[in-house]
Amino acid sequence: MIDKLIIIPKKSLPTMFLVVCATEFELQSLLDLDVPEPRDWTALVTGVGMVETTLNLTRFLEKQQKMEKDALHAVLNFGVGGAYLDDNGGQCGLLDICLAEREFFGDLGVCYPDHMEPLAEHLQHKAHYLLDADLLKRAGILLQEAALPVRNGTFITVCGVSATAERGTMLSRQSEALCENMEGAAVARVCEEYNLPLLELRTISNYVEKRDLSRWKLQEACDLAGKAAAILLKGLESK
Repeated sequence: MIDKLIIIPKKSLPTMFLVVCATEFELQSLLDLDVPEPRDWTALVTGVGMVETTLNLTRFLEKQQKMEKDALHAVLNFGVGGAYLDDNGGQCGLLDICLAEREFFGDLGVCYPDHMEPLAEHLQHKAHYLLDADLLKRAGILLQEAALPVRNGTFITVCGVSATAERGTMLSRQSEALCENMEGAAVARVCEEYNLPLLELRTISNYVEKRDLSRWKLQEACDLAGKAAAILLKGLESK
């Protein structure tokens, strides 16, 4: 997976943001845009799931430290997610832009038919991670100013994509989550280890229901996520 590292060449300025995506498909939505250059930024395609994400993000950050240059200011994790349904149909709609306030490891533990029992505290580092509040606030303002409404809330990271509404309901009720993905909590864990502020953005590509790819809006969600990421890269300034 080390060959998945994609460097975006810019001016000879310090790298301030590391943009992290699971797939080249998601990242391409950003690369296709004419992104202004307020600073350098580097992109990393980690691969799908928590294992590949942890491995490749950690490998990248270790190399970055050894090089002792191009210091990172923060990490922007963006991509698509699946929205959980509730009794009223769902907290989010298709193509809604969501920002993570916190990330949960959703299905790490003991899985019963109607609930998840988390691992004992001594067996895991944390069950969930709070993301950077300052970046979250500034990102929300920037997107609202660009006429892109956003939803803030809890995200759940899963090992396996939920393919039934029943599983989605079970996971979402435990933490009142907006949506699920497969990498966010792993990125949060690594960022905490390296003391890097993290901002996570997901655009809703599908509902968590009986799996039906014909109802998904994957390309549209990727395009909108890329547009939002470009706005954030352009507008967020380091302190």
